[in-house]
Amino acid sequence: LLDRVRFRPMTLPDRFIDHNTQAAQYHEAGLDAVAITNTALEALGVGISMTQPLLKTANGPKS
Repeated sequence: LLDRVRFRPMTLPDRFIDHNTQAAQYHEAGLDAVAITNTALEALGVGISMTQPLLKTANGPKS
């Protein structure tokens, strides 16, 4: 059963991220909702790529 488990580590990159809002820093690091969703869909083998979050939150990036 564990042979089919797909694991994709998502960590902060080993480089300096400029001072900015928390949402902008997560986006630059590739750890925002869109990047996490795309990584999960890729791991599941789904051919869909998200470009925007499905839900906008009060703390999310402003358009």
